[in-house]
Amino acid sequence: MYDFETISVEYEFCSCVTFANGHKSSFRKVEQIKVGKANDGYSFTMLGSSEETIDGDEPEEWNAIILQFGKALCPYTLLATGDGELTGVQDFEEIKGHWLDQRQEIIDYYNSYLVEKESDRFYLAFNSEEKFFNIMKNNMFPRLLFWQDNLQNQKIEIRDFPAAKRLTIFTFSGGKRDNGGIFYETYDVHDEGSGRLLSGKCTLGIRRGADGLPEEVLLKAQIEEQDTGYFFKEITLKRL
Repeated sequence: MYDFETISVEYEFCSCVTFANGHKSSFRKVEQIKVGKANDGYSFTMLGSSEETIDGDEPEEWNAIILQFGKALCPYTLLATGDGELTGVQDFEEIKGHWLDQRQEIIDYYNSYLVEKESDRFYLAFNSEEKFFNIMKNNMFPRLLFWQDNLQNQKIEIRDFPAAKRLTIFTFSGGKRDNGGIFYETYDVHDEGSGRLLSGKCTLGIRRGADGLPEEVLLKAQIEEQDTGYFFKEITLKRL
């Protein structure tokens, strides 16, 4: 799928949710990535995000702190095959050590018990290299960036949807080629077990460039919950 030696790319990531009461909330960021051949595959070095906005404004207060803990991971490198299958993370102990240093700087700056407790939640990801890798590859941005067109029964897990600490999981069968891209549609959905989910639908469209990297990805999801109504989620990746 991939066809290049070394390349630097930027992606705009946008996520918007519409709640059953009609209220909308959006998040936007720009991710910078350096990619190159590595052994029999490719290395994707995540250099970090910038230009983050929440509902069109710069993140403030608690949201800004959460973003700092996430950005403190960078740079880190994910390894993938030429078909886009993620196979591991490079130099896990170095990533962990770097993050711990940055974590302490954040804690010292805010001098807050709540900030320190939040850092402990992030630290759980470093319990093992396997856990860290699984968390990173299932985050929405890499999940879409490394989507494998040729696989069956792939899952998309949308966290905090329809609400905080909730999730919705869609399962896709094979996609259909159309206008130079691939398109998926599914009604196969379940949540974390709330018992309130009545129905759901999700579509996913991916268009790739000549080098095999996505040029544009569009995901649209909707679910219906008992006694609440419909929730909608739209996520886009655009190569800049």
